[in-house]
Amino acid sequence: MSSILVFQASPDINLSPITERLWQEKIPHRVVNQDGSQNLWVARIEDADQVKIWVQQWQAGELSAKPESNDLPWQVNAQKNMIAFSRFPITVTMMVVLWLIFAGQQIGLVNQIDWLLQGSLWSGDKLDFSSFWQNDIYRWWSPALIHLSLMHIVMNSFWWWVLAKEIELNDGHMPLVILTLVLAVGAGFAQYLAVGPYFAGLSGVTYGLMGWVWGRQYRYRAAPMPRYQLPSWLFPFMMVSMVVIMMFDGAFGGLNIGHESHIAGALLGVVMAISWPINKSLLQATSAPASDDELNRK
Repeated sequence: MSSILVFQASPDINLSPITERLWQEKIPHRVVNQDGSQNLWVARIEDADQVKIWVQQWQAGELSAKPESNDLPWQVNAQKNMIAFSRFPITVTMMVVLWLIFAGQQIGLVNQIDWLLQGSLWSGDKLDFSSFWQNDIYRWWSPALIHLSLMHIVMNSFWWWVLAKEIELNDGHMPLVILTLVLAVGAGFAQYLAVGPYFAGLSGVTYGLMGWVWGRQYRYRAAPMPRYQLPSWLFPFMMVSMVVIMMFDGAFGGLNIGHESHIAGALLGVVMAISWPINKSLLQATSAPASDDELNRK
């Protein structure tokens, strides 16, 4: 993601009308006070032309209020949603797959035993490093697609949606695919070493995505715009929450939560984020080629 400067104004100018429109349109942006001026940056280059049009309309007093979604025909809203979803197809596809599999479980079309690791291969000992890899290759990943309750899939699909689409939008489709595959097998293997083959769910992957986001935000901390539209405190908060839950589970038991996969996923996500190359050009702000009119101080 490369930020781009689209407008400059003197400090006494109220930019709230244009920034409110950008928030309504869900366009990531930031107003930076620098060298005696207000600089309006947008996070995505592809948004710059439209934003400059709105700035010109605002300067001319012609910027109309965005119509409420309820006032638009359903066909228009559907088309807008389809265009938005097309920007993160891996995220959407995984969401659909997760819920189709869960629905199949409920009506008997999907037998979860066929998707989990084979108990017959497990030695029964903790830290059994070898038997995991004796399973059919697809079973290294398939447990992540199985969920054992409605709450289980709701929580995991929520975090998948929040995190994966940000990663796909800013890092690309293939990094998300690679990240998901590595996290699924890595978190699954860690859980296998601790409890054997009796686990399921995407939570190890979602904790890994949190670790990735935190690690990449740290590596891109010098960039003029945040790497993701997510709070920087999310990962530390979730780690503290995980420790509290582990302590509660240790004291009272009965939660049946895969702590080992959560820890492994989070650590693996951070390691991948730190070791994955960064685009150093994104650490430098990209200024929009602009005419004198576009950069006039109103």
